[in-house]
Amino acid sequence: MMFAPSRKMKRDYFSLLLRTEVILFLGLWLVYGLTINSSNILEFGLQQSGVEAIVEHHRFSVENSTSWPVTGDIFNYNGHTYSNKQPGQAMVGAVPYFFLRLFGLSYGKNRLLAGALVTFFSASLLTALAGVAIFKLAQDLDDRRSRVWPIATALTFGLGSLTFAYSGIAHHDTIATAFLVIAFYLIFTLARHNSSERSNRLKAGLAGLCLGLTVTTSMLLFFMVIVVGIYFLSLRRWRLVAPFLIGGFAGVIPLLFYNAVNFGNPFLMAAIANYKFTGYDPEVFFHLDWNNFVSKTNEYSEFLALYAPVLWLGFLGLGFVQQKYRREKYFVAATIVVLIVYVVNVQGLGTCAYGPRYLLPIMPFASLGVIGLRELPSKTWRYTAAVGLFLIGSLSVLINLVGAVRGAMYCNLAKYAFPDYVSAIMRGEVRSFPLVPWLLPLAITMCLLAILRFSLPKMFAAHESRLAKIAWVRNKQFGEK
Repeated sequence: MMFAPSRKMKRDYFSLLLRTEVILFLGLWLVYGLTINSSNILEFGLQQSGVEAIVEHHRFSVENSTSWPVTGDIFNYNGHTYSNKQPGQAMVGAVPYFFLRLFGLSYGKNRLLAGALVTFFSASLLTALAGVAIFKLAQDLDDRRSRVWPIATALTFGLGSLTFAYSGIAHHDTIATAFLVIAFYLIFTLARHNSSERSNRLKAGLAGLCLGLTVTTSMLLFFMVIVVGIYFLSLRRWRLVAPFLIGGFAGVIPLLFYNAVNFGNPFLMAAIANYKFTGYDPEVFFHLDWNNFVSKTNEYSEFLALYAPVLWLGFLGLGFVQQKYRREKYFVAATIVVLIVYVVNVQGLGTCAYGPRYLLPIMPFASLGVIGLRELPSKTWRYTAAVGLFLIGSLSVLINLVGAVRGAMYCNLAKYAFPDYVSAIMRGEVRSFPLVPWLLPLAITMCLLAILRFSLPKMFAAHESRLAKIAWVRNKQFGEK
């Protein structure tokens, strides 16, 4: 006998589809997918060559790639060519590409479409999940008093920051940032949510796993991982330390395996191996130089003002986050500070990039400050902040939308890319977008769902009230047990 869902179950599924988190996730994911373009796929082909090497050639070295030119940030060792990056980006991308090949789609048959789908199911997917994590964090920091402000916070991160411009690239820093944000949210739930011991152990293990995967994917975030790890330890939930460490170790096992297989030492990273075996200085090693510090500080301040001006409101709002969340506020600020201290004390700027690529990992944490604008001391200031957020946020979205559709490989860092890109688009120099024919109908459907979601608040509020009552009863029963 076939199972037929009841009318009540259909209503529940429909209500689930109308949840803000689901609409936000699908909306961000589809926008990222629609803006994946041929420029980013081809010009960041080194990321895709690592995926090809793992899935098609069953190795980590990228020499003799049949689909992607092996150029750029690479080095030779022991007769093989390796990417001068952490292996996480290729390993994450290899998962969707493995399944794509099962369905007959490969780089050899359709390079652009396959590359776009690998990006869509790796960097774009994880970034959309990170956007939901920012929304949930902002909701809790606001004590769930409003839905508009948490959505604005999530959109500041997802569309108003450089995250948008890099969401269409299977890029190591993009993927690692998503892992870090998800880990931070899981640790926050351990600190602020009441859950069963089993659920807490699972969250601790997943948080550790995400932190381990962050390091496996990008060493740029190493000090931020340390800060988030200290945040976990500050909870003093000692029973959760074991699953947290087990998860963390599981997350770095792929990195240790990669290093051991290719360089003979599980702790020898690719960048260090490059320096050791070739003598090449990648210009990302920390060194103290006053002139470099001043120069980089000025450059990054200007870059933020030009490419993500809305983040300055986030920095301002972070100081006004409610005092009962001061631990979270301090750790959010610490993640920002440690990365800035690092990037202003290295020689490089990220080479060819649309905006300050090395600051990508602070985008979610700086965006969280937007929720603090709700706590400004007077109604006039709050209203002014809301208007400013709308205007400056809209400008930031436009700047990063242009970067997303035109491509992030901009090598003249001394010149502001946005007007150049706008001029090129006005001249009709538009890239191809492989996923538009497939995703545009879904995007239209999502717009209709969003309209329906916000046009029927009473129906949705009643459903949420029913869910809250069920949760209250369950919590009461659990507490009695």
